[in-house]
Amino acid sequence: MKRGKLEAIGLVAFIGALLIAYQNCSNTAKFEEAKLGSLGVCDGISCDLDPLTFRPAVTTILLALGDEANDQLVVNGASSQLIAETVVRYSSPKKDPKILLVRDSKAGSEDPEDTEYMKSLLSRYDVTYLVEPREGLTDKDLEGFDLVWFNNPGAPMGLAKTRDALLKFSGGVVMQGDDLSRGGDFALGELTGLKYVDNGTSVRCGERDYPHNDNNGDQYRVSIDASKIIGGDADAIEFKYGNDIDLTTSLRSDLEILATAKGGPDVCVEERPTIVRYLK
Repeated sequence: MKRGKLEAIGLVAFIGALLIAYQNCSNTAKFEEAKLGSLGVCDGISCDLDPLTFRPAVTTILLALGDEANDQLVVNGASSQLIAETVVRYSSPKKDPKILLVRDSKAGSEDPEDTEYMKSLLSRYDVTYLVEPREGLTDKDLEGFDLVWFNNPGAPMGLAKTRDALLKFSGGVVMQGDDLSRGGDFALGELTGLKYVDNGTSVRCGERDYPHNDNNGDQYRVSIDASKIIGGDADAIEFKYGNDIDLTTSLRSDLEILATAKGGPDVCVEERPTIVRYLK
């Protein structure tokens, strides 16, 4: 099977059919060259950090993984670790990618613990930390890195110049924060593959509005697709999130959904994309 053809196969079908492909493929050297990792885990944390993609990807995580309520993390720690490491593996084809972790300069003083927590979640990788320059990221800032992880816990992206630099960047990109489907006064859809609808502080269900904000109302029920981000027990695959999550729709036919969220009480079943990716 040629590499180009393998890239064309949807990632879900590829993972499910991997063993069959090994048995039936006439050119297994291509699989050896790819060196794709497994999805095995150790106690909720990836054992294998080998890449799960042939090409760089853009992944958007509409969650502040370090969000806290009453001095306690909202998201299960095993879930956050599993999400962070698997997203890196889905976003960069490099075995040990050099990661630039950038905190949005417009995030201000909001949730600094989220950025610190991301440093710890990515500690098994080679990570350089940078507070976004006031004028925005440049091509030079990104030189030498395989993956840029852009972090803004609870506000829209601040600078269009940074968006433009990330669009031109040849490596993988991760956008992480529960308001990062939009910019402050500019669109992010070209980068994220998502169209912003509203900020998700209120969920309409059954002719009622349910508040979801600052861990002081209803909670989103987040479900990780267990066929794509494998590991941990039920508490790791499904968890509650009490802050807002942007309501979005997909702008791309090739946008892959890795996790979704449902708002309101259990009778409300409308899902919103929460972790998504597409190949560059």
